[in-house]
Parts: sequence; structure tokens; C-alpha cells
Amino acid sequence: MSEFSDWFKDTFKNCYCDKGNLVNEEQFSEIVQLVLDNEADEESLAIFQQKISTCVKSNFTYEKEKCMREEIQKKLATYDKEIPNDLAQMIRKSVNL
Repeated sequence: MSEFSDWFKDTFKNCYCDKGNLVNEEQFSEIVQLVLDNEADEESLAIFQQKISTCVKSNFTYEKEKCMREEIQKKLATYDKEIPNDLAQMIRKSVNL
């Protein structure tokens, strides 16, 4: 088992209470980002997919992150001007973060 897989399992467990309900959406969102970036190994991905297929809140969080990423990709694909160096800061400011 890889170091990543161990970290993934431990972090994943910390997202849920004893009853299996998602309680740490922020940490779960970090895991979602790893999955969307194709950084999760097969074992971690299987654990993730099983949970989002049985937990509505986990699935909602995953779908929300996935849709947000897809929308940003669409916007960037159609953006025909030069992208500023401080784009991340500009995005945060424009969405009040």
C-alpha cells in the first residue's frame, strides 16, 4: 500500500462521523480535488466512488466541485484575451473570497 493510499484513507475517515455521515466538507472537497486531478490511486478511487454512490451529501459535494471545475474550464477555453499573471487573485476577489 502506498503512502498516498494511507493518507487518503486516514483523511477520508476524518471526513465522516461514526454513523458514516459527512461532517467535514472542506476536507472532503480537498479529496474531491485529488480525484478530479486524477491523482488518486485505484484503491483510493474505489473507496471514494463507493462512498459517493451511497452518501447523498458526499455525492452532492463531488458534483458541485466537478461542475464548478467544468464551468471554469469552459470559460477559460472561450477566453480569447491574454490571461493575467494574478488570475487566481482576481477570481477570488470577483467571487468575494
